[in-house]
Amino acid sequence: MGSVNLQKFYPANGTIQAAEVNANFNAAAGSSQGINDDNVATEGVIRDNFVNHSSTTSNNKGMSIKHALYQENGYFVSQGQAVAANAKYHSLTDVAASGSNKTDDANKRQELAHNASGVTSTQQGIGTKIPVGGYQDGSTQRSKGIALEVGDIIHVFWNVTAWRFEPDNSTLANYVCELIDHSSTRSTILNYAMVVWPEFNTQDDLGSNTNFTQPGDGSHGFTSEQFANPDDGVAPLGGGGGSSDPLSTGLNNLKPFADKRFDHWTWIPVMMGSGGSTNGAGNDTVAVVMDSENGASNAALGPAKQCAGQTYIKVTTAKTLYSIQLYITGLMGLHYNTSSTKNGTFIEDQAVTNAQGGIDGTLHMERASIGYVVYRKEGV
Repeated sequence: MGSVNLQKFYPANGTIQAAEVNANFNAAAGSSQGINDDNVATEGVIRDNFVNHSSTTSNNKGMSIKHALYQENGYFVSQGQAVAANAKYHSLTDVAASGSNKTDDANKRQELAHNASGVTSTQQGIGTKIPVGGYQDGSTQRSKGIALEVGDIIHVFWNVTAWRFEPDNSTLANYVCELIDHSSTRSTILNYAMVVWPEFNTQDDLGSNTNFTQPGDGSHGFTSEQFANPDDGVAPLGGGGGSSDPLSTGLNNLKPFADKRFDHWTWIPVMMGSGGSTNGAGNDTVAVVMDSENGASNAALGPAKQCAGQTYIKVTTAKTLYSIQLYITGLMGLHYNTSSTKNGTFIEDQAVTNAQGGIDGTLHMERASIGYVVYRKEGV
């Protein structure tokens, strides 16, 4: 088929008929050449470029939206109120953990999954686990999924409210040696944070937590780009067990920023140096960044913090995407390696134990939301 035979959008009688518009739409969608210079010049821009549709050829996909969806967990608490237990996300390090390193591997990669009541849920459409394509007809569990094609663009965006950071050790002065670095293990002051990031499920329409991976995963991913997983690297401070070198093998792995994409991370600072004057209480040296439960003080800089993020991913492998979910981990440290001359990050694996060094605690989270747009792009 050559040029598309279109009816006039603006007939002589000045009346636009639905049948005429639909006929033009179907003609353009079924064309082997699609919209061309002659069509556009004589008929104007065709709505085929701006609506969701299923084209029978690759020439007529246009720049259109395959699907878009947004959800929020609906969890709200009042200023001064404590969040529910399931809305508290602990660092990898934990003073209550057994072993010399004081770590709990269950906290290394946690689903951000509390619902409107602050209770953990594994269901799609609840918390931050969003069903891509919405639910299947007649189901409140199974997602429809979206068939991703090579060249599609996925835009994921999210927002979380960090309510309070609660250090494991109430004597904040014990954290100062970990915030102000004088060793080769870390880099500088003010460098600890929790991280939130999205992962993707291309395996099942029920959204099992075991099937979420980073988008560049070799088996289940849909892009050739490599995304850094925040939970991959763990590097100890030295003392309390483990190696003090962030470049050592196994879990003790520095993740250089230059090696993989990090733009899908939302960095949430949790502790920093305080400008308070010494009053003998031992808590003026450092302070937590946010505390909406107890309010600002010489130990807390302010109330809850709104933390947002977004990322764009180009599809290079056709897959069906069923769901997206937010994850959380930490505490993350920063490091500059003089041998490789690379800046990087790692998950701290040393907890604070009285006067000994370490960094640990719980990030209390309130509301959380996530959304996506899947764009279909012509010519790729």
